[in-house]
Amino acid sequence: MNKINFIYIYILLFNNLLWGQKIPIIIDADTANEVDDLFAISGALTDSKFNIIGLTASQFNTSPLASSNTALESKIINDKILDLFGKNSIPSLIGSHQPINDINLIKNSQASSFIIKNAQQFSKENPLHIAILGSCTNVATAIIMSPEIIPNIKVFYLGFWHDIETNVFDKNEFNSRNDPLAMNFLLNKLGLDLTIMTATTSQHLIYNRNELDMNFPINSLLGKYLKDRWDTYNRWWTDNDKQKKQWIMWDVALIESIANNTYAELKIFDTPKENINRKIKIYTSIDVLKIKNRFWNKIKIFYDD
Repeated sequence: MNKINFIYIYILLFNNLLWGQKIPIIIDADTANEVDDLFAISGALTDSKFNIIGLTASQFNTSPLASSNTALESKIINDKILDLFGKNSIPSLIGSHQPINDINLIKNSQASSFIIKNAQQFSKENPLHIAILGSCTNVATAIIMSPEIIPNIKVFYLGFWHDIETNVFDKNEFNSRNDPLAMNFLLNKLGLDLTIMTATTSQHLIYNRNELDMNFPINSLLGKYLKDRWDTYNRWWTDNDKQKKQWIMWDVALIESIANNTYAELKIFDTPKENINRKIKIYTSIDVLKIKNRFWNKIKIFYDD
């Protein structure tokens, strides 16, 4: 580990000890796109380390299953998950249903307005965390409309393929393709604290279908909902594993790594060569076993309570 990475991790651990408080977080998710968002949100809602400020729904316009308003689809599922947990008091907001085509011609959505309003209540010393599990549209819009919030937020993004040896980025990745302008805006934004969970790293977190039967009580409404989603979702991008015995939990990897910084290795890299040169943080590995064990233990504790 080089000196700059050591110093960063030391500061991160020190701040966690100093504040000794729950992590304030907004989760911005394209929940209606496949399955892993539902599990990531469920894990966050059962996590004692999080103070969930709200859920915001993002668009996924490039999916072959996309409707005319994928953000609305995501919000409907967000609302359902909150209802299953009995946490309807947590705000659930709809984001833009279209990607950004021109940063000079954007409009606030409910989601971006919510992000701005809440970010203004935080500070550099006590920042609001924002986890982007889908497109960057809502968060980029909030920053474009109110750049003064930049010192008050830490943005965590699930996207890209990345070679840690050569620092080569491949932006031909689903989340990144859903709003390239917004994604590059975040990369280029000087002063923005940006941490990436790449597809390269998160692809190693794989759940097995039988784990759901093992860990959810038979009468669990949440378990039934997640199992039905898993079993009925049309996995359009691959013909492998037609019985859907396994699922990559990309988004769970990010949420669990934010909650537990010892479960993932974090290093500092330069931005892609085509972007403004600055430093960003990237998760380069995760402890799959620890993440899975902690996730299922949280589910069990939820039902024990």
